[in-house]
Amino acid sequence: MNKTKAGMLFAVVTLLTPVFGVQAAPGNTGDNDSMDINITGTVVANGSCTFNQGGTLNVDFGEVKLMASGTDTVELSGNYSKPLVSDFFCDGDTEGLLQMKFTSTSGSYETYQGAQVLAADKAFIGIELLVNGAPQNMGEWFTIDQNAAPALKAQLVQLNTTTSESIVSGDVFTASGTLTMAFN
Repeated sequence: MNKTKAGMLFAVVTLLTPVFGVQAAPGNTGDNDSMDINITGTVVANGSCTFNQGGTLNVDFGEVKLMASGTDTVELSGNYSKPLVSDFFCDGDTEGLLQMKFTSTSGSYETYQGAQVLAADKAFIGIELLVNGAPQNMGEWFTIDQNAAPALKAQLVQLNTTTSESIVSGDVFTASGTLTMAFN
């Protein structure tokens, strides 16, 4: 046989040979189920801080003097500033940002030179919070160093001039608020 015929015969034999394919059997994937898992727990924070003086702190400005400033108007005469004792002690897990805020019990604030101050029951006077000598907005958190208590002061400020007819000698004014400390 010559080479060409042998090559053709091989090619024909190759074409006539049945081709068997093996199909892979699908694997057992098992049952598919899903489950929602909710995890609940309690955050335990064992750090705490307490004010050393505890209880209610009353600030008495004493006798507040007013003087006539014009036609039937009055102004505060003098500087009325009192320290707020704010010494505190912290123990336990005290990691975090230690902050304070002074909020009005009535929720009423006035604006004095751009800062929120505690409104008193007499419309012309308010109480400004000074933190280390700087005005602080009432009702807003401010950061403190737990190793050094801030110097807090309450200072009377005049919100507006008022007619002397609306103020009587011996009048008493009041305002109240809450000093809160928290790890925020």
